[in-house]
Amino acid sequence: MNRAEKVSSIVLIAFGLFVAFYSRQYLKLGKMITPGAGFLPYWIGIALVVLGAIWFFKTLLARTGSGAGGGGSDAGDAAAEGKALRGRILTKFLPGVLLVILYAWLFEKAGYLVSTALLMFGWQKLVEKEGWLKTAVIAMLSAGCMYTLFSYLLKVYLPTGTWFS
Repeated sequence: MNRAEKVSSIVLIAFGLFVAFYSRQYLKLGKMITPGAGFLPYWIGIALVVLGAIWFFKTLLARTGSGAGGGGSDAGDAAAEGKALRGRILTKFLPGVLLVILYAWLFEKAGYLVSTALLMFGWQKLVEKEGWLKTAVIAMLSAGCMYTLFSYLLKVYLPTGTWFS
């Protein structure tokens, strides 16, 4: 698992650097009092880099600490971990990524409320494997609460969708 964690942390660092670089180069950062479109993505990218570095060094320290104990892992344990990791990738990661891509595609077409409800519904059924009632309640409540928060309290324009206009 250490190798997978090291690779994941390096990917996280690279993604954070990309986000920070892109938002600094192509989006207006602005100032703290008048932030631009790139302000939040820039700081999120920096946070991803810092968290990825912490994760990487924690993984390095855990590996050196476990090697000194003398009870190393067997080849069978490594194979079982690899099989479990592949299973998690196929059952959780891949559907999650596909749902987020579908959400991004639907966002302008179906609008915020419908696309967010569908994302939450799909996430609860495909990734979390929840029951129908719990899935429906979570999807409706989360989409409705987030819509209320952004639209009414924060006064942010959210798309209503071109399919319904």
